Amino acid sequence: MLLASPGFCPTHRGWTHRDYGRARRDFDAENGFYKSAAWRRCRAAYLRVNPMCVECRRRGALVAAVVVDHVVPIKDGGARFDWNNLQALCVPCHNRKTAGETARRNHG
Repeated sequence: MLLASPGFCPTHRGWTHRDYGRARRDFDAENGFYKSAAWRRCRAAYLRVNPMCVECRRRGALVAAVVVDHVVPIKDGGARFDWNNLQALCVPCHNRKTAGETARRNHG
């Protein structure tokens, strides 16, 4: 199937979210924070104001954001609720960013 926009087809889109959530449960000690009411309110407000993926926009594509990412990860001392430390991303862009951070953290 050829897609008109970046991402996954409707059949496989849910697999990405399922696998992302499963991976987070396995390694993220901050998981409780992401389930907190305060974070959910912050995330929802941020996405209302910033509904498009910033990485896709830099490449000239308009893709809806579904993840609010910490520019400086909490694990690295990033502020949890400071909007200056947040960015809206689509799942593929967030997964690329997180994979890069994890690789740098694990390999120096």
